[in-house]
Amino acid sequence: MSKRVWLPLLGAVILAAVSLSCSVGQAIVGRSASGVATATKTPRPTFTPLAGATASATAGLGVRGPLPPGVSVASVEPAGAASPSPTPLPGAGSTNLILFATETPPPNPTPRPTGTPEATATATPDSETNRPTLQPGPRPLPTPYVVVNADAASGRKGPGVTFPLLGEVSAGTELKILARTPAGDWWQVCCIANQPAWVSASLVTALGPLEGVPMLTPPPTPAPTAAPPPTATPSAVPTRLPPFDIAAGPMFPIKRDTGELTIWVKVYEGPSDNQKPLTGYVLKVSRDDVDVSSPAQSRGPYFNYTKPEGNFEYNLDFKMDNAGEAKWRIYLAKPDGYRVSPISEFTTLGDSYRNLVVYVAYWLAR
Repeated sequence: MSKRVWLPLLGAVILAAVSLSCSVGQAIVGRSASGVATATKTPRPTFTPLAGATASATAGLGVRGPLPPGVSVASVEPAGAASPSPTPLPGAGSTNLILFATETPPPNPTPRPTGTPEATATATPDSETNRPTLQPGPRPLPTPYVVVNADAASGRKGPGVTFPLLGEVSAGTELKILARTPAGDWWQVCCIANQPAWVSASLVTALGPLEGVPMLTPPPTPAPTAAPPPTATPSAVPTRLPPFDIAAGPMFPIKRDTGELTIWVKVYEGPSDNQKPLTGYVLKVSRDDVDVSSPAQSRGPYFNYTKPEGNFEYNLDFKMDNAGEAKWRIYLAKPDGYRVSPISEFTTLGDSYRNLVVYVAYWLAR
């Protein structure tokens, strides 16, 4: 067919399609062409096909490009089509929908700057202000000590029964450890009768950090010298031993700083299971070499008890107000002053000013 015939024919087809579209729109709305003004159509924008896009084969719809996952296209047939179509909406006309699907590339990750150090977590400072500040340096270790586990323990000037006796302490007494023998059978402690003394390890229990206790080897006990041979000249009469031995003390069962000196004295004879108080003896007391004795004599036939200061038995006591700090010397004697026991000494000087409660026991040994 020649172009002269084809071009007029193509124009007539387009004009007929436009007229048919307007007639169908009026039929759907149900309006009469007469008496109603025809609405002016707003010109639709012209879509430019994308390069490489493909059109869907669905009638009335055009989809360009691949659809994303889960997206589908439904066909809407124009009015007057042979296949069934959904119920037209009021005012609807013939519409062709074209979708353009483009693939959106994933976002590029933001590059992290190189050479930037990671942030370091900062410890939160302690806001409490009532905690004690720990002082630098080593901490002091506890002091080793012994506890008397026998009824009484004797303190001597050296680690052996041949050394002079200083005094005795009762069960439960705690004493600071100063040294020990290499064999570990004697402890040097502080203090008995206000001076360092040695006690047998069998009579006490050692506690605390003992590994740091120094070892001390005292000089041996001097061997007794041989008696000179008898001569024609009468020898002096040997000094007789006093009839009484110190059975316990001087002990300081409690510490007191009231200024009143109290001395409890037990004078007795007999074995430990059948002790009998002895009467008629006095206690000689010297304060700084000045005699301050009392004429009070030991009593019987029963013992008194020092409650609650330790529950010791006694049958003679001495008291002195305003005793103060001084050196003291005591011994047991007959009323005429004849000494019948060893002499004991103690002080209330310096750190010993509270040794104002004293206990001593004298046993008739010979």
